[in-house]
Amino acid sequence: MPEYTSLKLPGIDEFFLEQRINEALGLIRYVSSLSDKPLIIQFSGGRDSLTLVDLVRKAEVINFLCCYMVSGIDFQESVEFATSMGRELGVTMLFSHPSAHKGGFFERLAYFRRWPTVQSTWCSRDLKIRPQVKTLQQNFGRGTLYKLNGVRRWESGRRRVLYPSSRLISPDPEHKGSFQVQPLLNWTGADVENYLKMKGLPSSGLYKRYGVSGCFYCPFYQTSIYRGVLRSLPNIYDEFIEWEGKLQAPSVIGEIYLRDLKAEVLSGMRTSNA
Repeated sequence: MPEYTSLKLPGIDEFFLEQRINEALGLIRYVSSLSDKPLIIQFSGGRDSLTLVDLVRKAEVINFLCCYMVSGIDFQESVEFATSMGRELGVTMLFSHPSAHKGGFFERLAYFRRWPTVQSTWCSRDLKIRPQVKTLQQNFGRGTLYKLNGVRRWESGRRRVLYPSSRLISPDPEHKGSFQVQPLLNWTGADVENYLKMKGLPSSGLYKRYGVSGCFYCPFYQTSIYRGVLRSLPNIYDEFIEWEGKLQAPSVIGEIYLRDLKAEVLSGMRTSNA
């Protein structure tokens, strides 16, 4: 496996943003020198992936493209934003779809008969990761690819355990012979915000509205996110609620039913409008 040494900078001091930028640029240039294929930017439409695109350009890498993994349970704005940003930034935006693997969310739910969980994220694997692998293989064959993602270890305690500060490059467990590259691994959320402001880069607006972008359902989401989504889109989870009834099992972390969250939100909306 290629090796690249991390600076191991402190994780919460904004003073180190310039050093983190230089670390990211060095890593990007290093993996670009190893590859005879385009660097793949895992583009979600979120702040981290926008930062990656700008860093790759700043590193003067010419041979790269973005890949958006459509899950089928995305906010429509996320897909539209990815499409528009591809045009605006002048970069190739490749889209993968669940149909390239084994079908959409509810087809897989019918197969597993259980909701995805923090311990078993079959939704990410079957709707995004494996369809993307097939799409990339169709386009570039079975050689080595370097896939840049926006994983940041300071985003949560769980990520700090999963991603030590030195793990900037790691084998891709789902794509044999390829590698995951984490240029933002040691960045904080404040670093990303400061970088975007410094560069004047846009965002989709979903973060400001809901605190997340990409998928509107995720086993990692807390109830506050679902409540926020339901206030704007009260019917978006209706099929999930139907499946809660079929499986007799809650779909939200903490053994919580979306049907109850919807009833709570609608009740609050009716009260406030009374």
